[in-house]
Formats: sequence, structure tokens, C-alpha cells
Amino acid sequence: MDKYILEAQWADQDIARVCAASCGLSETVQVPDTKVNFLEWKMMTRARQASEVWGGLALLLTALSQAQERHPATLDQLARMRSALLSVREILRSVNVEADARLLDTPPTPTLNIRTVEKLLSIYLNFLRGKANLYITEACRNYAR
Repeated sequence: MDKYILEAQWADQDIARVCAASCGLSETVQVPDTKVNFLEWKMMTRARQASEVWGGLALLLTALSQAQERHPATLDQLARMRSALLSVREILRSVNVEADARLLDTPPTPTLNIRTVEKLLSIYLNFLRGKANLYITEACRNYAR
């Protein structure tokens, strides 16, 4: 996960250069709310955690595709972010997040609406650092036991 987080930080620098003032999107894009209350997270069932991570991943992949269509100036950076997120999806599949997410009929993943590529990148980075990293770290700990 550290590799993908580092790449996201590099993408942040690239997008800052490309979007000197702002890279606005013509329409709002829906993304996952990446705030994590660590006490609540620890108290959640594994299935609920999986649902938030899997749902957040799906929202981010959709948002990245929409941003690519609406803001061609950042196409290369967004394509790299999407590729990295697809790799993270495979890591999540390897720790059964998809199966765990289906175990529970949960409410939809909390969302936000954004209007800039910069905010999309911020959400993307927070998702990798937060919920995705927490879920994968715990899955690896359980696997090692």
C-alpha cells in the first residue's frame, strides 16, 4: 500500500503543476467520504468495513473515469491513478473484501460531491491512507495468525 500512497503523493505534485489555478470539472462527481473515526472503525463488523472499502473503491473508479472525460489536461495523471486503484482492487480481492462486503445488507457508502480534480486527488489519497490501508493491514494481520 505504501507504494500506491507514494505514487498518489507524486500525482498530487503533478496535478498541482498542471492545475496552477484550478482544474474544475464541468459537473459534480460523487466520491466516498473518506473520514475515519478510528473508534467506530474498530467497532464495525468486518463485513461493514469491507462494504465501505469496496463501495468507496467503486465510487473512486467511477469518479476517475468521469474526471478523465471532463478534464483532458490531467489525463495522464488520472490514468495512472486509475491504474494504481485497479491494482489496489486486486489486493483487496486477494484479502476477500468483495466476498466480505456481500455478507451484509449495508447502507450505501457515505459520499461527497466534488467539483475539482484537486479535491478528487485529495479524496483518493485519503482513501488509500485511511479505510483501504486499515482494511488491508488488518486482513494481513489475520492472515499471519
